[in-house]
Amino acid sequence: MKIENFWLKQSDLMWWKQKPSFAYKKKNNNYVDWYPDGKTNIFDNCITKNIEIGLGKKVAIHCIDKNKKVKSYTYDQINEKVNSFSIILTSHLRNKKISSSRVMIHASASLESSISMLSCTKLGIHFSVIFEDLAPEAISKRISIFKPDIFFSTFNKKIFKKTISKKIKTKKRPKFLFFNELKHPNNKKIINLKSKIINGSKEMFTLFTSGSTGVPKGITHASAGYLVYTKYTCKHQFGMNRNSIILTASDAGWLNGHTYALFGPLSFGATAVLIEKPMLLIDDFFLKKILKLKITILYLPVTLIRLMKIIFKKKKFQTKYLITLGSMGEHIAPSVAEWFAKNFTNKNKPIVNAYYQTENGAIIASPTYKQKTSQVPHGSAGELASKYLKINKLYKDKKTEMKILTPWPGCMKSILNGNKEWKKYWDKSNNFRMFDLATIKNKNIFIHGRTDDVINIRGHRIGSEEIESVVLAIKDIYECCAISILNDLEGHVIYLFIVSKNNKLNNEISKKIVSNFGSFALPKEIYYINELPKTRSGKILRRLLRSILIDPYSKKHGDLSTMLNSKVIQEIKKKIIYNVKN
Repeated sequence: MKIENFWLKQSDLMWWKQKPSFAYKKKNNNYVDWYPDGKTNIFDNCITKNIEIGLGKKVAIHCIDKNKKVKSYTYDQINEKVNSFSIILTSHLRNKKISSSRVMIHASASLESSISMLSCTKLGIHFSVIFEDLAPEAISKRISIFKPDIFFSTFNKKIFKKTISKKIKTKKRPKFLFFNELKHPNNKKIINLKSKIINGSKEMFTLFTSGSTGVPKGITHASAGYLVYTKYTCKHQFGMNRNSIILTASDAGWLNGHTYALFGPLSFGATAVLIEKPMLLIDDFFLKKILKLKITILYLPVTLIRLMKIIFKKKKFQTKYLITLGSMGEHIAPSVAEWFAKNFTNKNKPIVNAYYQTENGAIIASPTYKQKTSQVPHGSAGELASKYLKINKLYKDKKTEMKILTPWPGCMKSILNGNKEWKKYWDKSNNFRMFDLATIKNKNIFIHGRTDDVINIRGHRIGSEEIESVVLAIKDIYECCAISILNDLEGHVIYLFIVSKNNKLNNEISKKIVSNFGSFALPKEIYYINELPKTRSGKILRRLLRSILIDPYSKKHGDLSTMLNSKVIQEIKKKIIYNVKN
């Protein structure tokens, strides 16, 4: 089967008002329109069609707030709330054409974010979700790029005005509205708004990415291509179906919070479990309480899994319902994956170690729920999500940058920052660059870190994640990050940042590194710190550590708007400065 025909067939995963007659249309500069002659509505795919087949009384979403309270909402209730919110939304866009409007949502994973996102899809409005705790400058920057007509926030109006609003400097300010102040229409006068039928290639949402690269980019995804690829990977990677109950511990401002926390599960008629503060899952009692929701798919950030490994150690959380475990964010080390599999479900099953980026829409490669560890070893990214995803040749012993050679429906539609940023993703042969080094063994892909995170030392090329995986196998080490710096006298040298209660592990670390790589890979310095700097999705900010190592006195470290805890910067600087002085 041709690639075009395969992806056209996958469009059957969706409901269409008018089915597409072809899969995609290529344009100049690698832009592609997916299912452009198809007519559909994303909200109808997620809610309306499930109600029509009798799922109205079924729980669509369990919401877990920061106070550990669980509230449940059926498909009928979600439909009513979306309709009510959509009426409010259209009333505030009275003098604006709805289809060309833009809405920014300042919220965490919650009922508010879910209802507003679903309302935008019902009305065919381009939306963007941003984190609640972004600095005013970061919010201002995103408003300037996205140019929303309306900005919804979960903040209290007084607090927002005091801490954020005054510092937002943009040429055109959006209308600021607050969820807790919205006046919902009287039930007797509620009109059932019709969903807007849209073109399959119309923009659906934009997510701003500012992870390890430090360059915030507005990544825009189109409607139908995004949902087709989302449903395809939900089904093939996680085994998702109508009976699934999936907890995806992701903020709404990340792609996982769209793809696998909301639109994916609801499009199957499944039940989504949203958790406002994922760190609540390290509470033993609360975790057991959550699992009593009969969760079948548990999809967690690697950072959270590592913390669980520290806190729970040998404690087991097996339930008869749990079928699939997944990991997101940082690549999962084999020792961490082994613990997760053993202590939560079946030790012989691999973790769905999801490999993809915001730009990809959904999983590019991962082990699947059907496989066993004998087929896919822990730490591997498994095989490609589809045989119709073609990549460049990978080797067993030679690390090569991974590139995607063929179009796929989950690929971003555009970048708001402009054509210059867009072009960076494509090589001279028009292949999509993943910017990660990879090898392949027994059909399984192994990711070795970003192309700029490869440590080239004394003729040897080692991925930073390779060193980290070896070090993380030491029992008392919770987290680890390997950074290389170019030294004029010594060439590339390695520095390790370790999170552990035991700061006397240097000898054990050295023995592990020498036995796995050789003495050439020994670190110049090992720093014991309380916490690694990370983004909210759990990715380690390697570029920040590198910039501090180069100049610990500098205050310029690039964009850190998505950083989880900025207080760790000072601790790291003090340790490095102390070491330099002594």
